[in-house]
Amino acid sequence: MEVRGLPTYRPEPPAGDAPMIALAERYNVPAAGLDGWTVAVNLTRSGCRIGDPGLRYYAERLAARSVLARAAGLVGPLRGATQMVREPLREPFAGELDVEATLENVLGKPYPEPGDWVVRRREERRHQVVLMVDTSLSMSGENMAIAAVAAAVLALKLKPEDLAVVVFEDKAEAVTRLEVADPAEEVVRRMLDQPVRGYTNVAAALELGAAELERGRNPRRSGLLITDGVVTAGADPLPLAHRFPRLFVLLTEDYKMNPELCRRLADAGHGDVFPVRSFRDLPARLLDVANRVLR
Repeated sequence: MEVRGLPTYRPEPPAGDAPMIALAERYNVPAAGLDGWTVAVNLTRSGCRIGDPGLRYYAERLAARSVLARAAGLVGPLRGATQMVREPLREPFAGELDVEATLENVLGKPYPEPGDWVVRRREERRHQVVLMVDTSLSMSGENMAIAAVAAAVLALKLKPEDLAVVVFEDKAEAVTRLEVADPAEEVVRRMLDQPVRGYTNVAAALELGAAELERGRNPRRSGLLITDGVVTAGADPLPLAHRFPRLFVLLTEDYKMNPELCRRLADAGHGDVFPVRSFRDLPARLLDVANRVLR
């Protein structure tokens, strides 16, 4: 398991039109038709990895902006969930006077006491989430770009410090952590920087994901695992599911999926399973799940 820190070095890309021309040649597409989504799809394809650090960083930023634009189109106007809070008045104009509660406190008293005046106000209802995303070899290309859109959906819906993203193959790594306010674009860029290789170690993902949630300070915490349930490396993941306050599994359906394991993981984590019929439906499905979990 690894935890990535903030990058200390950001390479300079080539100047002018040279980066777009170089990318078009690398991906064998016309320079005029090259866009951020094409770059996002090709970044993780086998044989398409860019060796030049400056050009790769440029490509990742270009791809991340396109991914975020797609996510923003799904999420729409950002309105956080709220809840009504009633509390004693501590400072003027801190909320709307709750007349009924205040009268109950002051009736029968010659003079009101501190704390008798009750106000109510709407407060943002926050939720901390760790998203665990498979980055094994089968995820290269378009699947990884789509998974990045799904992560971007959560990054837009949550405060930056309330989201951790764990990517996993043979091992697991956190590309952003709870209590760390990484910008959404940087989270997506780091996801697209993954080598996308190896096997599928769900146990490693759950171990690091649970450790991330345990760092959180909000009692409202959940894990979201994207998987087809097929484990090809590591230990049995089931015992680790018990460490989650709530664990929700997005089952990406295909011919080799293991729905039984996904159900057992969700049951052990006091959560549920949400089928994803087609991988291209993943971002919209994750948004639907997030709207249920975060409300």
